[in-house]
Amino acid sequence: MKKIILLLLIIVHVSCKKEELNIDPKHYLNSQEQSDFKYSIVRYIDDLARNASPATKFDTLYNSEYKTRAEKLDLLFYYKDSITNTAYYAVSKIAPSIKLKKVATVGQLKYGSDGKLVHYEEAFRTWKMEPKELEEKTQLLFRKYINNEDLSSYYTANSNPEYYIEFPDEITTYDTLSRSWKTSKK
Repeated sequence: MKKIILLLLIIVHVSCKKEELNIDPKHYLNSQEQSDFKYSIVRYIDDLARNASPATKFDTLYNSEYKTRAEKLDLLFYYKDSITNTAYYAVSKIAPSIKLKKVATVGQLKYGSDGKLVHYEEAFRTWKMEPKELEEKTQLLFRKYINNEDLSSYYTANSNPEYYIEFPDEITTYDTLSRSWKTSKK
């Protein structure tokens, strides 16, 4: 009887244990698909191309500049929810600094049946950090994000002295309609 109870306890423990989601981009996308993915979001993630405006940033005139910028992005983490068809991503890029530092942007998106973006959202952007620290902190935040956990304790106002998330904050929020960060005056 003790063996049966022990076996049942083991089965219950194993079945209740939450499966860790695979967030390795290579699990979902081959090398070319990763490049295509980065190119599909670079016009939102990165600054405007030289001489471009928000209204003209999709003009083909700027394709080569955005292609170069997309190649410089690192796709750190990626997860695709097979039920909702939502893709979650974490990309990093070099940030201005005396020594090498990067920022990460984490968000989600959906493509329509025609392959065009139908939903795009940036959930947060990190403070600039050295690459190893950035990857570790971004992985922690990314896992929490895809599991729909509260991230507010990692916002700048709540995380002193170790900063994680730069945006959103009390004056900067993401607008899904314009697909850009907006600042309100307080």
